Amino acid sequence: MSRLHSIILTVLIFGCLAFGQSGRVPTYSETPSKNNHSEVKERPVKPVAENEKEDDDVIRIDTDLVVIPVQVSERNGRPVADLKQAEFKIFENGVEQEISYFSDEDQPFTVALMLDMSYSSVFKLRDIQAAAWTFVSQLRENDRVMIVSFAEKALVLCEPTNNRKVLRLAIEGAKIASGTSLYSALDLALKDKFSRITGRKAVVLLSDGVDTTSKQLEATNILNELRENEVLIFPIQYDTYDDVQKSRHKDAQILYDDNDKPYIVERAREKGEREKDYAEAREFFKELSDRTGGRVYRVSSTTNLDTAFARIASELRKTYSIGYYPETPRHAGEKYAIKVRVYRSGLVVRARENYFAGDQQKRK
Repeated sequence: MSRLHSIILTVLIFGCLAFGQSGRVPTYSETPSKNNHSEVKERPVKPVAENEKEDDDVIRIDTDLVVIPVQVSERNGRPVADLKQAEFKIFENGVEQEISYFSDEDQPFTVALMLDMSYSSVFKLRDIQAAAWTFVSQLRENDRVMIVSFAEKALVLCEPTNNRKVLRLAIEGAKIASGTSLYSALDLALKDKFSRITGRKAVVLLSDGVDTTSKQLEATNILNELRENEVLIFPIQYDTYDDVQKSRHKDAQILYDDNDKPYIVERAREKGEREKDYAEAREFFKELSDRTGGRVYRVSSTTNLDTAFARIASELRKTYSIGYYPETPRHAGEKYAIKVRVYRSGLVVRARENYFAGDQQKRK
């Protein structure tokens, strides 16, 4: 073999060895992209343990980022739209966390508009439908809305869509009926629908808050489901207690004693007619809003019903997102207290007050 052939053979051998050593695809982590409105700090890729089998088809994604939606308003309820990241601070279990993600972009929402269609409503059907349509028309074009009506049964009148024609037809399809299965309706929206939807989510709920016909579901069941859903809830509550009492008096029997003197016999108070039922409804709506970062609106006329819908639409248009990477290990099912503060005087901050850690290991 000539000297030239020997040199060529040697180069080919070393080239093949080098290619074989560098041909492995490394694992990597993915983070949201950076832009002028958001900032995400890179996290180091966690090393693979020696006893773990390397698999080049597995993408390991760092999913420890905790993102909290935040609404900020003036004391009169007007949303504040010009806050910067430096004006926010976020605390977990009383310890300040470094903000790793911030967004003030008008990102789209998926909204469940839930309408109580029971006979006890203080509003007429046409008034509810008109206010609901006004609310939908004030949302952004890329916001999707799901229409749910409920009385004894909960009905999905249309799945999430931004098609205004479909939404108008769905709202017009709502009908008054007997019963109030509020818990069943919320279970349908949160567990069956929103659990499969990603992105920003909100529930706008028009009702007196008094459940009379849900089966096997209580308020605690719904509050527990909030652990699995990152959703804002805005209850619009009206009071039907006085109307219910008038109805009871109207149905009362008039009997006569031995001296022919009349006396009134009222039937026993049922679920939904007692004062404690209304107290529990107020507390339930407060818990829904406090735990999710929403707000309760109390209304008594079509004028303030329209106002409530308009303010909620405005709040949804301006929602900040703040995220951080916890410094302590997460434990599935453990509760972590959250506090968001804004360092500008005269403002009201609303954000969820806690979250429950889930399974942080996502694999593709």
